Amino acid sequence: MKKIILIIVCAAAFQSCKKIIEVSSPQNQLTTDKVFVDTTSALAALGTIYGELDRNIDVNYSVMSDLYTDNLSFTDVSPQDLEFYHSKISPDNSTDLVAWQYMYQLIYECNDLIAQVPASGKLPQAIVQQITNEAKFIRAFIYFKLINAYGNVPLLLTTDVNVNAVASRADMSLVIQQIIKDLTDAKQGLTANYQGGGRVRANNWAAAALLSQVYLFQHNWTGAETEASGVINSGLYALESSPATVFLSNNNEAILQVWNQYGYVYSAAQLVPDPNSLPLYIVSSSMWTAFEAGDLRKEYWIGTSFVPNGTDSTAYYFYNKYKNTQLNTSSPEYLTVLRLAEQYLVRAEARAELGKITGSGSAAEDVNKIRVRAGLTNTTAVTQITMLAAIMQERRLELFGEWGSRFCDLKRTGLLNMVMEKEKATWSTNADLWPIPLRELTYDHALVQNPGY
Repeated sequence: MKKIILIIVCAAAFQSCKKIIEVSSPQNQLTTDKVFVDTTSALAALGTIYGELDRNIDVNYSVMSDLYTDNLSFTDVSPQDLEFYHSKISPDNSTDLVAWQYMYQLIYECNDLIAQVPASGKLPQAIVQQITNEAKFIRAFIYFKLINAYGNVPLLLTTDVNVNAVASRADMSLVIQQIIKDLTDAKQGLTANYQGGGRVRANNWAAAALLSQVYLFQHNWTGAETEASGVINSGLYALESSPATVFLSNNNEAILQVWNQYGYVYSAAQLVPDPNSLPLYIVSSSMWTAFEAGDLRKEYWIGTSFVPNGTDSTAYYFYNKYKNTQLNTSSPEYLTVLRLAEQYLVRAEARAELGKITGSGSAAEDVNKIRVRAGLTNTTAVTQITMLAAIMQERRLELFGEWGSRFCDLKRTGLLNMVMEKEKATWSTNADLWPIPLRELTYDHALVQNPGY
């Protein structure tokens, strides 16, 4: 199938838009009677949604989540960044607002596809099923990020402005229930085959991989192990032999990436400085010292910028998983949404919680695959407590900068306050959730602010 190039360009800013969950037909979207008249236009709308994961969601969510926890520090004087770094976000923080709005914008677009593609009557049934299930996958992905950041959130499953404008916050259990339903539908409705070339559209294993993360979040250890094992044993994926190639386009480890015609990831422009320039965001001291000697992830995924300081220079360390910051079609990099290494770590944690610590089919077996690829020796953990601690360490060093994994991990394991109180003197126990943006509370009086804000 010929790859559909993104033909819809999103508006550059939200300032001119009404609150996202109030919009029935945003000016920066084609109306449904124009979008879904044929397969090409419907796929173009879907392609736009995927592209927004790179352009809008990752840039705001992944970096800010790591700055909020113990992975990143920063050199900028931005008051917005300063609030995230000190874990003291004000409800009128513009970065918080943009993160919320972009995620609900994407949910709106997914809802539109899910409702209007089947109703168009102009598309082949196979295309209808493919597109609606991919949209369900993306909607589930975004809701999973929303509940990790904000807790209870509005559960919007329609584009009806009258319904969405007065939506209150749904209990997290209901949101998770919808996430699981969407992923189950996607897993059953999609095949293992990737559409459109490369690994840039969700297949059934992408749904299973995300489902394993959701089950881990729920402490459904058996479910997490089962879903992760399905992905690992599918035969479609293999760990890259070196960390150096993990984020190249269409690599063996990738379960889902976001296609980009320019071959670079948008967030790299924020993270990777010009030569000998001060990085905007720098690796925290606790993150830097967490790497063991000889860890190849430190060598390949952490960059160093030597900034002149009089007659000397100062070394600053920055995230460098994605190295391209401009057009590169010879070694293109795609934003990674899901990859096999995390599935091994999901299964390792589930197995450890189930008491499968060492031996065949154990947590140790899975952890060692990640450690060996990083150039390290096998884990020395042999008890449940030490194994779970080892897995948390591997997750931090393997998944930093990827979709707020550190923030989620610390919360779901109950370690957030203990870790962050040591890391930041400004930490408070209500900081486990970000504030609902003040603008949203102003527009929708049914919304209630998170505690402490």
